[in-house]
Amino acid sequence: MKAIVLTAVLGVFISMAWATPPTSISLSYDLDKQSLHVEAIHPSFDLEKSYVRLMNVYVNGDQQYTQDYFKQNDHNKFTDDVPVTAKEGDLIKVELFCSLGGDMSQDLKVGKGISTADSDPDEVSSPGG
Repeated sequence: MKAIVLTAVLGVFISMAWATPPTSISLSYDLDKQSLHVEAIHPSFDLEKSYVRLMNVYVNGDQQYTQDYFKQNDHNKFTDDVPVTAKEGDLIKVELFCSLGGDMSQDLKVGKGISTADSDPDEVSSPGG
């Protein structure tokens, strides 16, 4: 019994060690087109094993969009464009989750025209977080 518990605990720690959350997120919102461009630095050793698996988009705290992914198309970054309805002054929040654990989020305040926000690489959440 102890061996099973120890194996399970070690498995959790090993998977956390391989967790590769995004290291930064850049957001760009086009108010006229109602379109959000998301770009994240997310190094991947294997595009079908380590990838951004889930993106959630919130506007003023209300979830407006969610998308599951099953692989990443680039070894260094994740990108997607999504339709998001927002107006000037709204707060958009994007959460990205890695398939191996770990996550990161970024906020963007909508202004006139095209609004942008970049994350600080020091804000990466802990693996499995």
